[in-house]
Amino acid sequence: MIFPYCQHRHSSPDRQAPALKIRSLRVSYSSEDKFALKDFDISIPAGSATALVGPNGAGKSTLFKAVCGLLPVRNGSIEVFGRALGACHHRVVYLPQRSAIDWFFPISVLELVLMGRYVYLGWFKRPVKADVDLARQSLKEMNALDLAGRQISKLSGGQQQRVLIARALAQDADLLLLDEPLNAVDASTRETVANVLHKVKSQGKTVIVATHYYDQEEGRYDQAVYLKDGKKVDPEQGEDDSGHKDCDCR
Repeated sequence: MIFPYCQHRHSSPDRQAPALKIRSLRVSYSSEDKFALKDFDISIPAGSATALVGPNGAGKSTLFKAVCGLLPVRNGSIEVFGRALGACHHRVVYLPQRSAIDWFFPISVLELVLMGRYVYLGWFKRPVKADVDLARQSLKEMNALDLAGRQISKLSGGQQQRVLIARALAQDADLLLLDEPLNAVDASTRETVANVLHKVKSQGKTVIVATHYYDQEEGRYDQAVYLKDGKKVDPEQGEDDSGHKDCDCR
């Protein structure tokens, strides 16, 4: 079946395969750049929660973008639920850092969350009632339904993060890639996000989180993967200069 939004051919996920399997991956931002990821290997079991930890420039955001097909793979392979990259396009959702969003774009919170449904629509189709209902339910799960009609430019940092995660939930994907979802948010938002991610995992979905609060939330993850200079490293090598593992992840 051809997927309407991106014209990718859709293949059903292999439920017995790892959610994400990467072999010998090398990624760069252009043919002239040095590799931002080098000889990277990983296998993430379906239904697990993984923390991606490392200093600035370690390659965490690069990894997420490569998995989403936003950066070219120079060498190696990426499989999502046992399929080639792009075959399960709609089963993967990438939540970038808040700074990557244009918060002055003139749309409402509900319209932003509805963007999570666009991957299921053709170019000229509009969301139907079922899409709107799912978007509103996603906002409710994030304790943000009261913000539905507000312009996104009027949101606080914590509200922005709740809305972005609601958009990710609205896509109803099986693999969630979340880039610093707990960075610079209030305690209430932190608790809400943590509870929702726990619920998502309990539903059999797979969550990979780039975080710099790993030392405070270690028990919430099944495993941690440490990156440094574009390579997977031992936990000790992933520490910052003070010896902590709660690195500023990018």
